[in-house]
Amino acid sequence: MLDNHPLLALLGAVLVLAVAYDGARTTLSASASGPITRRLSAVLWGALLFVHRRRPRHTMLERAGTWITLSLIVTWVLLAWLGWALVFCATPGAVQNSTTMLSASFFDRVYFAGFTLTTLGVGDFAPKGIVWQLLTVIAAGNGLLLFTMSITYAIPIISAATEKRQLALAINTLGESPLAICRNTVGDGDFDVLRSQLEQIETAIADAGQKHLAYPILHYFHSADTMTALPLALARLDQTLTIVDHAAPQLPAATRARIAITQRTIERFMATLESAFIRASDQRPDIPDLDAVTDLPFFETDAQALQNRLASLERQPLMHAYVRDDGWRWEAVWDAENADEAATGEAPPSR
Repeated sequence: MLDNHPLLALLGAVLVLAVAYDGARTTLSASASGPITRRLSAVLWGALLFVHRRRPRHTMLERAGTWITLSLIVTWVLLAWLGWALVFCATPGAVQNSTTMLSASFFDRVYFAGFTLTTLGVGDFAPKGIVWQLLTVIAAGNGLLLFTMSITYAIPIISAATEKRQLALAINTLGESPLAICRNTVGDGDFDVLRSQLEQIETAIADAGQKHLAYPILHYFHSADTMTALPLALARLDQTLTIVDHAAPQLPAATRARIAITQRTIERFMATLESAFIRASDQRPDIPDLDAVTDLPFFETDAQALQNRLASLERQPLMHAYVRDDGWRWEAVWDAENADEAATGEAPPSR
């Protein structure tokens, strides 16, 4: 009988403890997600990305963050519910009907665990004996804590996702490709416009890295708009900074120092992602022809040397993976005017 099986009760206790550990680690550690959260999020995102790569749908990926968050909360609740239902199956007399005083059936115990966990307190079934009464109080407290943690965890994620899009927008307003950023910020060759923006941007990048640790699901909040897609924006900025640093020998020392600081901030951000979400691509991304870049005023290098410099960047395979794992093609980093084709790998429909 399922209502008299101590081993099932032991399994239930393991489930309850696993959910409690995962919820606490995910919502309270501010540095990593629990094993259930990590695996569930990766599996769901991987499935959506698999579909997207065969039939590109950025609007589907844009909803993924919300779906994954809700799926995680539902998974926590269902596992905790199942766990407590199994715990109350340890002995025949653990739960009884409040009217007939007869032992509850297995499904009655599932019902009892559900209204106890949600703190509804219906009262048509009750625990029998001091041990089961205490466990009922613990189950109610567990449910209250679980729902509270879920809500307080989900709300800040929305704010963090908005800040993530704002960071991408701040970068892309400088230009929607490395060439455009160089052209828009070159000035008299001092790149003062770029330097003035970098301090604010690097602070936002550092903040985004910490929030990816505090709210791991934030990584799966995708933007369907190339202007607010952080992987594209960050890759464009990283390529631009390397180009400017390598190709403009007369760059002021203050600007060169600011570029170096921002690049280190980008490296730390990418290291954060590598520790929890992505792994470097097996191949280095293609670097397009850069003649249009080297033709800009104050640049003193040839296109091939610049291509070699970009191709040799140690973090390039990781940046490539970041762009690809967010559902974009690397070409979208360099080709803003044809972003839809670059993002999907398909030619746009003829008009």
